[in-house]
Amino acid sequence: MNEDAKTVMDNLSQGNLAFISKFSQELPKHVSGQSPKVAILTCADSRVPPELIFNAGIGEIFVIRVAGNVAFDPSVLGSLDYAVVNLHVPLLVILGHTNCGAVNASEGGPGDDSSIGQIVNEIRCCFGTPDNIKQNVLRQIELLKERSQIITDALEKGELEVKGAIYNLEDGKVNWI
Repeated sequence: MNEDAKTVMDNLSQGNLAFISKFSQELPKHVSGQSPKVAILTCADSRVPPELIFNAGIGEIFVIRVAGNVAFDPSVLGSLDYAVVNLHVPLLVILGHTNCGAVNASEGGPGDDSSIGQIVNEIRCCFGTPDNIKQNVLRQIELLKERSQIITDALEKGELEVKGAIYNLEDGKVNWI
């Protein structure tokens, strides 16, 4: 292992010890299951930590992260469906953010057939207004209704709400759309 990777791994191990020290009394209550009140599909960007943004504790948010907060991959859709069917979350949030690298890459032109290119092409489909970040969030909300019968059924039964939001990296504020 190279020195940089070893240093990072050592830091992660120290961080884990600090986590255990802080939360060791709370951890046993989560062993039997989870009951989050919200599922959040957000970008994989390391600057967008939903638990911190919303001041939530362990087990309060079911988080799915993928570059560009896109909902087209079966593992993303399956995770969201799981949150609806098995965890009975009443709210699903699509959380975009300012200065999104995936949206910026999409603005640079169409992608290729690579995995990254597929994400770029998924995001590019929503372009046409001045706010591509907002349009991507709104498009993902609409696509969930097309791509997931479970989410559509829950919406129709009034068991689920789907909302969009943008996290502002500059000041930390979340704006609901």
